[in-house]
Amino acid sequence: MRITGADERDSSREEHHPRFRVYFFAGGEAPSASWSTDTYDVTGSDVLEVVQWTQDHAGSERLYAIALVDEDHTLPADQRRGLIWLIGMDANELQVDEDERRCFAAMLDRRGKRVVDLR
Repeated sequence: MRITGADERDSSREEHHPRFRVYFFAGGEAPSASWSTDTYDVTGSDVLEVVQWTQDHAGSERLYAIALVDEDHTLPADQRRGLIWLIGMDANELQVDEDERRCFAAMLDRRGKRVVDLR
């Protein structure tokens, strides 16, 4: 973890209706096997509610990841939508550096555990 002070005035836009993308990954345990993926977009909630819902639906067997869907309407239509990973990453992507290996290991470690409980 790296923490750096920031100037809150350096933002040029805000979004008050975020779209979260939730990924559930099953299988993939063998070294050459890929993970099957179920994907959902979630709106009308905040990140804590999304994590709660995701944990409830992941169960004890599946990995999960959550991204913020970012749209830049100044780009061509086929390049507008991007993802900002909030929790985890795409389990089918090769981990190319230490941060990504640590991120994937954390996904494996979180499987079946609750990190948010709003009840």
